[in-house]
Amino acid sequence: MKKKIRGSIARWVAANCLMLKILSPAGAQELLPPLDGTMLLSGNFGELRATHFHSGVDMKTGGVEGLPVRCVQDGIVSRVCVSPTGYGNALYIDHSDGTTTVYAHLQRFEPRVATRVREKQYTRESFRVDEPMLAENIRFRRGDTIGYSGNTGSSGGPHLHFEVRTTSTEHTLNPLRFYSIRDTRAPIPKHLYLYAVQDNGSVQRLRSCALKNTGTGRYSAGRHTVPAGKIGIGAFIIDHMNDSWNKLGVYRLTLTVGQDTLYHLSADSCAFHQACFINEVKDFECYKKRETVYRCFGHWQHEVLGVRMRNGGCIPLSQDSTVHALLTLADINGNRSTVALELRGAAPAPDTLPDGEILRYDLPHQLTHGPWSLRLPAGSLISSVRKTLASEPDTATGSEILMLARKDIPLLKKGTLVLRGRFSPRSVICEVTPEGERLPVATRHTSDSLCASIGYLNRYTVAEDTLAPTIDYLGKGPGRTLRFRIKDDCSGIASYRGEVNGQWCLFSYDPRTDLLQCLLSEPAFRRSARNEVRIIVEDKVNNQTEITKHITL
Repeated sequence: MKKKIRGSIARWVAANCLMLKILSPAGAQELLPPLDGTMLLSGNFGELRATHFHSGVDMKTGGVEGLPVRCVQDGIVSRVCVSPTGYGNALYIDHSDGTTTVYAHLQRFEPRVATRVREKQYTRESFRVDEPMLAENIRFRRGDTIGYSGNTGSSGGPHLHFEVRTTSTEHTLNPLRFYSIRDTRAPIPKHLYLYAVQDNGSVQRLRSCALKNTGTGRYSAGRHTVPAGKIGIGAFIIDHMNDSWNKLGVYRLTLTVGQDTLYHLSADSCAFHQACFINEVKDFECYKKRETVYRCFGHWQHEVLGVRMRNGGCIPLSQDSTVHALLTLADINGNRSTVALELRGAAPAPDTLPDGEILRYDLPHQLTHGPWSLRLPAGSLISSVRKTLASEPDTATGSEILMLARKDIPLLKKGTLVLRGRFSPRSVICEVTPEGERLPVATRHTSDSLCASIGYLNRYTVAEDTLAPTIDYLGKGPGRTLRFRIKDDCSGIASYRGEVNGQWCLFSYDPRTDLLQCLLSEPAFRRSARNEVRIIVEDKVNNQTEITKHITL
């Protein structure tokens, strides 16, 4: 364990040396804010999101689109993306100091960029593009308008998502190291959770601890008697900046026992490949109840940039002993809160899961149940869990439901689920929610089985998707657009194509509203003439629907 801790600290220092150089007071460059006016955030860096650590800051735009977005320092456009999901319209600009800035969810690009994007879309006959742009030599000066704020991609409302990255590694840096925001409000701890971490790697939540505000940012969780052994702490924390109601993530979190620091998190940098650890840092069950609980312990958190820990972050507690722990929370402006906690050790609790009944977190597993099999590589599990393999009839489809867990258990590495047998090309493996909803999983067909990569231990079944996507013609819309609604109720839409008078035409797609639309000014349309518009939509098991409409401009 000591070697692992020393190795993880060495990796942390090596991975962050460039970041620390860039962010040091002598080396940090002041960046121009990408939006005019007071910077208000609806999301900050490193927040614990559903599937990832937030890689930038979300800047509020007052609920409107179309605000000019400025280049924060001289640079060259290195990449452009257009996608119906994710970042939507996004622009990447490289700078001479070794950083890249990213501007996402844009409504539209500056004309030079927009022209090149449109050319690439027509060349590839695709609305979605993700293109390197350095060869185009499009340069912007500090303060130039590079585009306009919007609500594209997987955005929940108009805002600008802004990132600063180390160009060579693509590690994201906390943008608030380059800006000052008005924030005099300390993070607020709502309550604590206590966990028992067993020797076999299983984790059991023991209790919730109410907090008492003892004044000026100090809180007390009181005294608690818990089974002797390794005790983990989780903290439900919210933070606000001045003049904004949005809940933000904590910047720094430290757990100390006496003079001993067991856990330290600092949200200075993130790496995209570490998104899988999000459910190691947060309590997954609490997150589903809208509580953002930071776990100050874990088997794998030493792999996360910005985390340093000893003893897995756990508090060692002997029977009849008492320890005093202190949790310190801080935002990037240095506003702090502390939570004091006293723990007393009772008789040790027996392991809740005997070795023969568990899937250990640190081992690979190969499980078989009837025609189903599951392979989990080592390091897939956050903690050791009860082995569950059972089946029950699926009354909706007439097949059976495989139960891998009695509740959702997220995986750090995807497992491979295989169902042996012969199936029609329209068959798809589905995750079954507690409400009975069937969520299709990307399914591969072989000559004798169905295969899927799964991110959760849950309940699974197989269904046959015989229904083709639907296409509804909505007519002409605002801004001289032509609109269709496309939907698929099972495997999901895999592709679409729009043609006008036999030529490919640029249609944008928004899966949030199922809206497919194009401008009537696209070159394939003929003015004062009858135009034939053809839409073809295909789902993920190759069911296809086609519709043809005749439009006169």
